[in-house]
Amino acid sequence: MVTQKDLKKIISILEKENARLQDENDSLWFMLDELEKADIATPENRKTFERVFNNLRKNAMMMHQKVEEA
Repeated sequence: MVTQKDLKKIISILEKENARLQDENDSLWFMLDELEKADIATPENRKTFERVFNNLRKNAMMMHQKVEEA
């Protein structure tokens, strides 16, 4: 049987992992913003970048940013 202490420990671990992933996500969005501002010389690279960026935006819209108590 899982005790309340065990659950609190698990929640703490998951909150730390969530914070790490959120920080990584923020860093990746910052990098994408910088790439978007950069001059991409070849039209082929620009087309690929726009496709990837649009896919990331679409995926981000499907994710819930906040988890609240039920």
